[in-house]
Amino acid sequence: MKVAVIVNPTAGFKRRHWRHVVEPVLAELGRVEYLTPDSPAGTTRAARDAEARGADVVIAAGGDGTVHRVINGLSRHAQFGILPVGTANDLANFIGVPPSAAAAAAAIVEGGERAIDTVNINGVRVHTVAGFLVMADAAMRADRMKRRWPWLGTSVYRIGAAISIAIHGGKAQVGSLIANQPTMGGHLRLPFESVVDDGRFEIATFAGGSRIRLVRTLAAMSAGKPLPSGAMTWTSVDQTRIEFPEDVEWFADGEGLGFARTFDIAAEPKALRIRGIRST
Repeated sequence: MKVAVIVNPTAGFKRRHWRHVVEPVLAELGRVEYLTPDSPAGTTRAARDAEARGADVVIAAGGDGTVHRVINGLSRHAQFGILPVGTANDLANFIGVPPSAAAAAAAIVEGGERAIDTVNINGVRVHTVAGFLVMADAAMRADRMKRRWPWLGTSVYRIGAAISIAIHGGKAQVGSLIANQPTMGGHLRLPFESVVDDGRFEIATFAGGSRIRLVRTLAAMSAGKPLPSGAMTWTSVDQTRIEFPEDVEWFADGEGLGFARTFDIAAEPKALRIRGIRST
């Protein structure tokens, strides 16, 4: 079997020696190639090229951002694995990838598999959560903080959101989310059940209001508690179009993806085959 491991060079701040324990485990599969691209676009190209060269399994070593870049280079139904050594590992945690790099590698060797949905937004494949307006601004601030102070870990997502809310102040922008699972940013819990393999996704909208109201909403999400009444509405669909009056910033899987005005969104049922899931 041919395996390609695509490594985020900044991943594993707290687990710098993960590769030493992973290499002998993955070697049981056969020929293993380790690739360390130097840019987000390079990560996507590396995944595409690895599949074109005949890799049977392409593995992302990093967090949700690395997973995002890798799956956007793979064809639908390609076999994919995760070594969860990034800052936020929302997808891996939610679907049952073992939390340590060594255990995740062993599970990949064992071969247990699960097919999950992706969500296509303007041609970009999303596996966890995408967001617009104030939520995008919060995610971008968190990403900058993560790069500068990696020791903050997943707390950067809560801090980034709080900073964004404080800066907007007063009447805050309304934020919207597209969710393929109910968790984001490490430990933020959305107030609904979103399933990764039901062929649907959730659209959630934060109500406008004061800075205090949004801070309370964020605190409730962080603690996994019920949100203030009327703070968020949501619905489940399999496709939709969202149009804004002007270009807005957006993010997906923790990555900033620029600006757009119109977003065409569709579920891709069970489009991603994830290897390394242990049955419970």
